[in-house]
Amino acid sequence: MTHAMELLAEERARIHLERTRQLRHARRQRTLRRARRMERKAEIRLIEAWRRADDLRARSGYPAD
Repeated sequence: MTHAMELLAEERARIHLERTRQLRHARRQRTLRRARRMERKAEIRLIEAWRRADDLRARSGYPAD
């Protein structure tokens, strides 16, 4: 293989590695955003459940916590 072809192969490999690194970072960011969104939804559902429980206790005459 000529020197020019070796340089070209090295450059292609470097570009491929950089692209792979960028994709891995993007995938990690997407996963973190999804986890945060799921966590927020779970918190909202928990708060809504507390409110429903308080409402049911109030209707049934039990004292609130």
